[in-house]
Amino acid sequence: MRWNLLILGFAVSVSLQLLLAARWKLPLRTAGPGAAGASLLAAIPFLWIYPACATGVAVAAAFCGQVALALGLATAGLMFTFWRDPERVPPETAGVVLSAADGQVAYIKAIDDRSAPMVTKNGRDYRLDELIGTGLVEDPVFVIGVEMNFLNVHVNRCPIGGRVQALEHISGRFISLRKDEAPFVNERLTTLIEGPILSVGVVQVASRLVRRIQGYLNPGQTVDAGQRLGMIRFGSLVAVVLPQRQDIMIQVQVGARVTAGVSVLARYDAGGMKAGA
Repeated sequence: MRWNLLILGFAVSVSLQLLLAARWKLPLRTAGPGAAGASLLAAIPFLWIYPACATGVAVAAAFCGQVALALGLATAGLMFTFWRDPERVPPETAGVVLSAADGQVAYIKAIDDRSAPMVTKNGRDYRLDELIGTGLVEDPVFVIGVEMNFLNVHVNRCPIGGRVQALEHISGRFISLRKDEAPFVNERLTTLIEGPILSVGVVQVASRLVRRIQGYLNPGQTVDAGQRLGMIRFGSLVAVVLPQRQDIMIQVQVGARVTAGVSVLARYDAGGMKAGA
């Protein structure tokens, strides 16, 4: 029995998966057990395959096959995780803005003017109106970015209830979200929901591996808070844009993990007036 090859194949398989997990910003507490499980399952048939290998070429092929099988099982598990669409029960609380995406809060920005730069890269200013692609959003605003990885549920949800005031698809590129300018130049879809007290925008931003953003809503449609808004394929970013008013209090911090349709991003005075409260 070539136990040394079996163990080496297991170690190589786990190492490769963890390297990919780090590159794709997957949490180690989930990726680690998943990598070990896939590598262990892949090793089982090679308990019988390695002893049957009579030549060095056959042994090398078997070793590569063990690693490839482990990566294939890990990919299958990743795809199963990605395509989840669990039911969600929004909190029965008035005056809240819910997260539109599962993931981690990447940034919280207070923007006083649509023309003010959000990001400056290589001497070029990138503005809020470039991100959202519409002039219907009021000034000033908060912008809360939630970054999703491959293990997150990728079905996005409405942060508030109301009427779909606008849908704006912006054609663009597919560069890595690690680049500061990516949310302003990548393919994206902006959904503006007008509620009785405030309007909130949701910007779904594509990444390098994303090739499709699917919207579920139509202009003029009435939606509920927590209702499915659309789906964005593979790791990406969703930005929630809401008015910067005295009655609006942000409830999350950068680095917080949030759940679409459940986690509260902000609270506001549900009994107040919409404009200029």
